Amino acid sequence: MNALPPQWNGSRLAVTAKLVPRYLWQTASIDVFLDEQCILRTGGQFKFVGSHASEFEYRGTTHSAVLKGGFASLRSFPFRLTLDGQAVLESRVHMSNWPIALWPWVVLASIFILLGQNSGPKPNPAFESGPPSAAAQRER
Repeated sequence: MNALPPQWNGSRLAVTAKLVPRYLWQTASIDVFLDEQCILRTGGQFKFVGSHASEFEYRGTTHSAVLKGGFASLRSFPFRLTLDGQAVLESRVHMSNWPIALWPWVVLASIFILLGQNSGPKPNPAFESGPPSAAAQRER
């Protein structure tokens, strides 16, 4: 059964999230749309939890929007949207481009792997040619 899209005063609400290139793609911008109008944009601030507020004009009247976010998982953020002091929507928003957040970790892991391969025990130069031969021992 398909759920109806969230609405407010007869207009469709939509919440989107996408990673932005700040802090090595480790932060997201969460945007709230009322019909096609963006009424709130977090802009990709580096916060683990917090809230963002804005004022917007709708049908000739000024309204307030507050978006409170919780701890993110790899692919989504929990949020609570309040319009004019009234809770309107509480859900999770999934990031459209979440795999891009993995590239800094892949690069870091690759560096550690490469450094780990080059930091093994070094051979002792005295034994590089093997044990002394019988002829070399007689010359001593």
